Formats: sequence, structure tokens, C-alpha cells
Amino acid sequence: MFRKDLLHIIRPTRDERLAYATGVEERGVILSGAAHSPSGETYRIGHGYLDLMRGKIGAHNPANLTNFLPGAGRLYEPLWRVRSLTLLTGERFPNEREVEIVASLAGIERGGLYLDLGCSAGLYTRHLQRVLGDSGAVVGIDIAPTMLREAARRARCLGVTPSFARADMHHLPFADASFAGAVCGGTLNEAGDPARALRETRRVLAPGARLAIMGILRSATARGRRLQRLLSTGGLKFFHPDELNSLLDHAGFDADSLQTYSPVFFAGATRR
Repeated sequence: MFRKDLLHIIRPTRDERLAYATGVEERGVILSGAAHSPSGETYRIGHGYLDLMRGKIGAHNPANLTNFLPGAGRLYEPLWRVRSLTLLTGERFPNEREVEIVASLAGIERGGLYLDLGCSAGLYTRHLQRVLGDSGAVVGIDIAPTMLREAARRARCLGVTPSFARADMHHLPFADASFAGAVCGGTLNEAGDPARALRETRRVLAPGARLAIMGILRSATARGRRLQRLLSTGGLKFFHPDELNSLLDHAGFDADSLQTYSPVFFAGATRR
């Protein structure tokens, strides 16, 4: 599903805009159909999302590829996401607490348009859309079709209608300065090129817009570092606080002080 009034911010290439061709709509949301670019390319809307990558896989490492496995979308939240921060921090850390922190750091305000980078099964996307109600919108992007299908299903079950698109955070298909803010839950650890992803995020944010990131720092324990070295072979990256601040600074953000809970961090930053 994708809001028809948001098609104007889509840029499959820097100079092209999408035009809605045909489809099934419900209260301004395209449920299925197609949009065309001036060069004649067709982009399908179906299974809950607008596919802006078409035949491209978009995976940058083995960690990305695991999200393409059959059933990955359905199993992601109940098997891992609902308890992930509790397990990682060693304290009670429900999703509601996490979303509240992220929403506060991102400066979510009614009337704004927000981007969820690597939305997976849509935890942030659907809950932020519920906060915004009909005044404001959230676009969740991911490269994995199974995650996007599940994200759309969970949003419908919650009674909200954010927009979902298959897109790569390293090459964001949106016009400059389109968004009032962005959120990112764990995806920066999986990015093939975090620096490029942050530069692209800055490009699509309006000046003064906020970015909120949840992620994992390098472990402070020997046992944790051994586990992280093993996970790094699959493409995961774990950041030192100074490294994270440097990435944000070089991408054009002014970073807040990190909030840390054991290896879990929450970073807020303002687009310069």
C-alpha cells in the first residue's frame, strides 16, 4: 500500500518522477496497481508495497540475505523483535519503550512526513503512523519483500495505513528535502556502507530535520566481542561511539549525546 499523494516525492532516478497509471484505491491509498516513469519504466504496487527496485536484489551481505528467506517476515517480530532489546540490555525493554525513545529523538510532530529506514516488519512505521493519525505520514522502506508484506499486514491489523516501498537506503529514491525526519532501528548495523546510507538520509531530509537511530555498539566484554567477531563475518558492523559520531558528522548531522543501555544505543541527530 502506498499513499497516492506521496508519489510526487518518488525519484526512481534523480530526474524522473512517477505518474500513477492504474490500480485499486481506498481512501487515497493505492492497494494495487502501477506507476510509470517518463522513460517508460513500470513500478508495481502490490502485496502491500511499491516496488522501486523491481528485479534488483539489493542485498549487500549475508546478513541482508537472511531477510529474504521464506517465513522471515512472519517470524521476525514474534521470535526476535519483541524481546531483542530485553535480551541485549539485560533489563526489561519492551517495544513500546523503544518506540517512545525513537519518536522523541526524531521529534515526531503531527503533520510531518517521516521515513523509516530498513523497516523490517514495520515496528516503527506502524506505531509512528498511529501517533500521527491522519495528520502526517510515514514511509517504511526495506529491500526484503517478505518483510514488507508482513509490515503491511501488521499495519492493517493495527488499523493504520502507512506507505511501504521496496528501496535501498544506500540509494534512496526520493526527492531532496522530502522528509521532516527519519528513524532507523538496527539497520545501520547491517548496512553495506553506513557512511553512504547516512549521506543519502541527509539528502532526503529537510534542513533542521531530526534522525533517530537504534543500534548496537561494540561490546565491552571479551565474550561479547568474540560473538560480534563471529557475526561480523556475515556483514554486521558494530560501532564505537566515536566512530558513530564521526559518521554522523561527516554525513552532515549534528549529533546529540548517545543514550546507551549496555551495547544498545539510541542516537539523535539534527540535519545541518
